[in-house]
Amino acid sequence: MTLDKTKIIALMNEGLEMEYASHIQYVTQAAMTTGPYAEGLIARFEEIASDEAEHAKILRARIAALGGVPTTKVGQIQVHKDSLQAVKINLKYERETVTFYRKLLNLIPHDEVILYEAVEHVLQDSQEHVEELERLVGK
Repeated sequence: MTLDKTKIIALMNEGLEMEYASHIQYVTQAAMTTGPYAEGLIARFEEIASDEAEHAKILRARIAALGGVPTTKVGQIQVHKDSLQAVKINLKYERETVTFYRKLLNLIPHDEVILYEAVEHVLQDSQEHVEELERLVGK
């Protein structure tokens, strides 16, 4: 399998839009969270937001390394005043992100080690976010 740089750059820019949106979504949810368990949930949202910012940094670097231009577009953002609904929204988004990065990873040859491991790292973090959010909603 050979690396289709044009396709990979386009997909990574799509992922970058998702990471930008996710970061904004989490920090906004953290700001809006209230209630008896707010402190812990705010901390978790802020921690995941930091992960999303790191993912964006990773993707920007790999896009540039491939000769592409990192996007500045932001994907769709959805927030909710109700904390449980916010967690459910974020869980759905993280599941979609995992699916996206699995498909992207399958398009990257294993001998493209730096690129492969960068996307694999983002995928692993996203899978961890799914597990954490599932616990929060009781699944």
